[in-house]
Amino acid sequence: MIFLRKTILKFLPALMLGFGFTCQVNAETIVLASNGFAGYSIVSSEIGSSTEKFANQELKKYLDQLSSSDFLFSDNLTDHSIVAGTVNSLQKIAPELNIHPLEEEEYGILKRGQNLYLAGGSDAAVLFVVYDFLADLGCRWIAPDFDFYEGQSMSIPVNKELKFNYSTDIFRKPALKYRKLYIEEGKSHNTENLKKLIDWMPKARFNILVAPLDYQGGGKVKWDNWRDQLTPELEKRGITIEVGGHGYQNFLNADMENGKLYKTNPEWFGLDKNGIRPADPHIVFCTSNPEAVAYLQGKLLAYLKYHPEIDIFDFWPPDSETWCECPDCLALGSASDRHALLVSQTARFLHKELPKVKLECLAYSRYVEPPKHEIFDNNILLDFCPINQSFEYPIYSDNSENNKAYKESLLSWFKIFDGDISIYSYYRKYAWRSLPVVIPHYMQNDLRFYRDCGAKGISVYSEPGDWYTYGLNHFILANLAWNPDADVDRLIAEYCTKLYGPAAELAIEIYNELEKVVRFGCKIPYTRLKDARQYNEYIASLETCLKKVETVANQNIADEVLFRHLHRLELMLQYATESATLMKFTAEENKVEADHAANNIKKLMSENATMGVFIVR
Repeated sequence: MIFLRKTILKFLPALMLGFGFTCQVNAETIVLASNGFAGYSIVSSEIGSSTEKFANQELKKYLDQLSSSDFLFSDNLTDHSIVAGTVNSLQKIAPELNIHPLEEEEYGILKRGQNLYLAGGSDAAVLFVVYDFLADLGCRWIAPDFDFYEGQSMSIPVNKELKFNYSTDIFRKPALKYRKLYIEEGKSHNTENLKKLIDWMPKARFNILVAPLDYQGGGKVKWDNWRDQLTPELEKRGITIEVGGHGYQNFLNADMENGKLYKTNPEWFGLDKNGIRPADPHIVFCTSNPEAVAYLQGKLLAYLKYHPEIDIFDFWPPDSETWCECPDCLALGSASDRHALLVSQTARFLHKELPKVKLECLAYSRYVEPPKHEIFDNNILLDFCPINQSFEYPIYSDNSENNKAYKESLLSWFKIFDGDISIYSYYRKYAWRSLPVVIPHYMQNDLRFYRDCGAKGISVYSEPGDWYTYGLNHFILANLAWNPDADVDRLIAEYCTKLYGPAAELAIEIYNELEKVVRFGCKIPYTRLKDARQYNEYIASLETCLKKVETVANQNIADEVLFRHLHRLELMLQYATESATLMKFTAEENKVEADHAANNIKKLMSENATMGVFIVR
């Protein structure tokens, strides 16, 4: 505990800065407000976009809260003004202002005379710089404001004197261009929690929300179900809207044309190994048939014209797909070649009428390796999917055959494809079934490798139902996507200090232990089975952690919110302990006891299904 106390004290100066501001030497102290009176006004112009206007509203809202004062809007630049906007907007307000051109998501915090300028290279960057400036003043947003955080997802400290320390102009830009949150299976999303997620995204500097067109064709997890409510929230924050997913069958399937398409055009549907063309949506249609391709492209174009809010469309084959076995399709080459050909053809087709829509596709499953003959157009976004990654080792490690194969495939993609490659990560994986796979340092190693390879993006699933379990992963990933060299230990301390307050030292210890144990000792796909002795060590470690949390929770029972947060940490540890126990008995081939451990897990999850820790299947 002494070491952990020193750790928090070591990082405390950085915690007071936020989003990576470094300590400033010989800084000039600018008093923005004192004793409830604002000394600065916010210049608001009708010239700006809706996102710029929203950014100024957010600036005022939080400055008012931080200082218990009223920062007034002004139409004109005065001697004590704060001005937020794109470079173009700022130069219209202050023509004498000399700012070098900024990249799209680059932003700067500048001082000229007594005025402060928050400049962004785009609308979205204006919102980023406003939140970064507010973070420097003490604001914290460690997670979306989901109910189970009980008000602890954010911190807006009130200051008698609100001060900003300035030493020099600051400019920042992200290491990764695409920073995505996926809805994907949508097991716990609804309109209310999606709005909370969207509100948090620019505060964490995520910039893309990805929604299924219609997940697995079930009609429940579907962009159109949320479109009217979410589009205005996304657009005013400058968040890119990405829609689509598995598969081609959304635009060509047997039930189309009132169920007659299959009867009238059976040759459009994929031939299986038995020489039959079944109406199976998991078999890729006959991509060598030009009429079938034209039909699919026409339906896709019509969908996108009806949905002009979509910036990126995910054009993926069906999940768990097989490819057509007809001679003409086989002549096109491997699944990767056929996939690349269809995607490129479709991108060129769409570009004629919708040049601003970017097409995205996957390197995944049977088509994870690069094509040998066909090359994607460079304006296509490729998401590389290491779905069978072993989390015992970094993605670049040769100690895992799966990881080694993914590394080699990814490096091969970089050799042949000059377009943008993003990583479709599994840092919160459905197959983990809410198991507390806490991996902040692991993610940093991966992201440094991806950045150095030339990757342009990262994504992750974002289920509200078990966000608490993966909340630290999400918070750390948001920061690493911006800067893979961010101080992970400082960020862990920041997260735990905000969420657990006086129990932060213990929480840091627990999260670090979870990272050391769970990815090796619990039921995780592609983690090697160990011997029973090793599992006993994992179980003992987790049980020691559990006793410590129980003790501290009982000492803080009067603090109801802290007590419940510690209880959530207990639930994570209990699940991990039962999972390691299950694996121990699996190693011993004791099916009775392994089944008993599995039943304990089911009971634990069902009894605590609304705590934000588990998604119960």
